[in-house]
Formats: sequence, C-alpha cells, structure tokens
Amino acid sequence: MRSNDGIRPLLEDPGIILVSGYARLPDAVASHSQYERLGVVLAVDVADGRIVAADTTLLTDLAKEFFRALVEGLSVTEDMAEIVERVQRRYAGQSGGALATALRRCLEAFHQRRESEAQTHDREAGRG
Repeated sequence: MRSNDGIRPLLEDPGIILVSGYARLPDAVASHSQYERLGVVLAVDVADGRIVAADTTLLTDLAKEFFRALVEGLSVTEDMAEIVERVQRRYAGQSGGALATALRRCLEAFHQRRESEAQTHDREAGRG
C-alpha cells in the first residue's frame, strides 16, 4: 500500500484520474468468503493514458505487487490489448479470470469517461 506521501503527487495533479472495475471471484478462491468481488483500481494520466499507479484487492502483497509491475507504466490508450494479455499470460492464480475481467472493466471505464468528456467539450464548443 502506498503511503500518504506517495499518493500526494497523484492528488495534486488534476490530470490524473482514478478508475475502477470489479468482477465476481470464483467460489473456490480463499478470499471469496471475505470479498465476493475482486477490484482493480488504476490511476491514469489523461494526457497520455499512462497508468501511474495500480492496485487490486488480491489477497497477498506479492500478488498485488506483481499486478502493479505488470501494468504500471503502460498506456490505457496505446497498450490496451497488451495490458490485458500480460495479466492473462503472467497471472496464473485462481483469481486470474476475475482479475482480467476487473481490469477490462477499468479500461472500459476510462474510455467511457474520456468519450463523455469529449462529447461535453464538443457541445460546449458548439455553444460559443
């Protein structure tokens, strides 16, 4: 988990947004009794789509750190297929399907928000 000092630069940059996605965990997974869903959260720089921070509700610190290493630094605009493929190929845990689904939902949330903001900008520009 990041310290408050580590999160401060993300909060101070208005160009970074937080997106999340969730997926149902398989019943056989140890964390299912605690969390029925697995979550993925990405901090994304909207200027270039780069993932500047990532987290997940995976149970162990190693799994969380491994996930971060797989996705941080990649672009949700240019590397979308690679991000999902990396996780599917490299994460072989029982939660892998839920992790990939939650990640895809995160990516979709980013693109929906960007599309919505573009439409709002276009409407406002048309009024001027």
